[in-house]
Amino acid sequence: MKINRRHFLALGMGATAGTMLSPLPWKLTDDVSIWTQNWSWTPVPEIGEYYYTGGACTLCPGGCSLAVRKVGNRVVKIEGAENSPINTGDLCGVGISATQLLYGPSRIEGPMVRSGKRGEGKWTSLSWEDAEALLAEKLGAASGSGVAALSATKTGSMAALFQRLLDTVGSDRFLTLPSIYDTMEQAMALTMGREAGESVGFDMENTDLILSLGSAVAEGWGSPVRMVKAAGSKKMIQVEPYLSTTASMADTWVPAKPGTEGVFALSVAAAMIQEKLYDHIFVSTATEGFEPFSAWLLENYTPKKAEAVTGVSPALVKKVAVAFAGARRPVAVCGRGKGETPVSLAETLAVFALNALKGSVQRDGGLVKVGALPYAVATVESEAMGEKLAALTEKGNTELLMDWGTNPFYTLASSEKAKEALASIGTIVSFSPYMDETAAMADLILPDHMHLEKIQDVPVRAGLERATVTLAQPALAPVMDTKHTGDVLISVGGQLDEGGDAFGWDDYDSYLEESCGDMWETLSEEGLWQGEIAWKKGLERILGTSQRFTFVIPEGPVYTPAEGAESSLPYTLVPSWSLRIASGAVADAPFTMKTIEDRVLTKGMSHVEMHPATAKKAGLKDGDTATLATPSGKATVKVTLFEGMMPGTVAMAAGLGHTAFDGFIGGKGASYTALSGTMVDPGTGFNCTWGARASLTKG
Repeated sequence: MKINRRHFLALGMGATAGTMLSPLPWKLTDDVSIWTQNWSWTPVPEIGEYYYTGGACTLCPGGCSLAVRKVGNRVVKIEGAENSPINTGDLCGVGISATQLLYGPSRIEGPMVRSGKRGEGKWTSLSWEDAEALLAEKLGAASGSGVAALSATKTGSMAALFQRLLDTVGSDRFLTLPSIYDTMEQAMALTMGREAGESVGFDMENTDLILSLGSAVAEGWGSPVRMVKAAGSKKMIQVEPYLSTTASMADTWVPAKPGTEGVFALSVAAAMIQEKLYDHIFVSTATEGFEPFSAWLLENYTPKKAEAVTGVSPALVKKVAVAFAGARRPVAVCGRGKGETPVSLAETLAVFALNALKGSVQRDGGLVKVGALPYAVATVESEAMGEKLAALTEKGNTELLMDWGTNPFYTLASSEKAKEALASIGTIVSFSPYMDETAAMADLILPDHMHLEKIQDVPVRAGLERATVTLAQPALAPVMDTKHTGDVLISVGGQLDEGGDAFGWDDYDSYLEESCGDMWETLSEEGLWQGEIAWKKGLERILGTSQRFTFVIPEGPVYTPAEGAESSLPYTLVPSWSLRIASGAVADAPFTMKTIEDRVLTKGMSHVEMHPATAKKAGLKDGDTATLATPSGKATVKVTLFEGMMPGTVAMAAGLGHTAFDGFIGGKGASYTALSGTMVDPGTGFNCTWGARASLTKG
């Protein structure tokens, strides 16, 4: 076979993704560790026999089960648990490198109160008794409606405990950061019916074709290990504006214009109707609203009409429609990037409709409903989240904010206005074990244990086909003077609810066992609990209270162009993704930073990838230093030429640009979030920004 440049790119990038979960690239860090032993904080393990303890990773929503290797009392290696149905013995590089976060200089040594100006870095150490009393005092002094809590999860024991504390002070402002799963839950409520606590999953193990609408399947979407394996073993069609690792592994790459994935999904649906490729039996027996929906589709989103928006030819749209309709068990997935941020409700409804046209709903290999977890869950619902988050990023609406695992000064601060609003909060309380951006701006820090030091249930809300909870377990005693946030909340709640029984447990361990109820025995013994598969097989499947799938015509726009004049901002900036770069609240460990390719990050400077023709027109060459500007900010970057970029589009890695943590992590690259701005989806109220108008100027 003749290998041209396109094949070479695909083979090289596909091989990269394939090895990310193998020991090879992480064995290379052994060489790195030799010279890093000169770092004063790097522990040198004692010589002796090794043994393993269990656990669960909390560094991303994937919830992978761990096998933690120890020598004596020292953790020396982290592996994936072989018997886990989630990650089956494998683990991504971010999870493997957690030992550096455990022992690294970004750890907070104990409770502290701010003694200088906010963000100045001056602190006074406190005893835990004084720190808890101070938090109780501040909560008691604040008005109930002025208190908010941002939680890393909206399910499980910790979420319920935070909500219990808010109930005690009269606040309903329990918040989490929205993700694609929040948007999908709203879409599920409209199309399939939804009971409280139910979520959306994808039966990847039994699908035979994945149609990915911008999802970084091979770079960490959903549960990373599970999805990387799916990308390597299933037929795949990838729709996005650049040749990512996922696109390089796909059987078909569809280079659609940035942000138009939903329009493309509707054009495929229209082609299936035009060519009579849809599942007539499913549509006629298990759906409603098909006639008005199909008429709307054919009027607005035929392949020919959609081409003006997506840039995809009608011939390629029809090719995808034939492939999707011809597969036995295909599934269409959405959630751009790693799914950590939401997309519009209209786009999600489009992807749900595409699955329904093929009959890939509540069926093996398709889009499925996942049952609610059978234990303590916070009552916050996705529909109310957008409005509450908007209030958080407006000045004067919050007196006290507690942050547990979300780091809003990095993940939410997408504009100067948002930063100013967060900085105007009266009291900021951080429970982070690391000196992240939010801890650096806090008034009071009560550092939690790291996931290797504590017991905690970890509900997995990452597209699995059944309800799943893993169990974080302490592999060693706390390295620093930290305390389980669950114990802190019980202590503080008891001081606020004196004489009451809302916080009547002796400690978090007893609370966890009680809240888990009947599933505790399985969870504690096996380290993982899974519910029954919630859908029925074949045409007898039940979709929800309506028992039918409803085709919904979106009320809002399916595609909203990025703001900005093309004359002064001629390019569209989009994020690129990597398994090697954590893009959520927690940054990479130093070892993982060393594995980032020099085409992504060089000497602390982010690279921007662009097509050679685009660069030539702009007078830029490979390796040039340039100023990247968007309506939200500027950054100095390096230019990297890449034929896999759509002309007129530029890409920069997400997850870089941290300003806190330590010298090995902070100050590396630019933050895509800070440059991308805000675009509120009218259907959900969430920030669904994807792509920003941008300019690149040499020098």
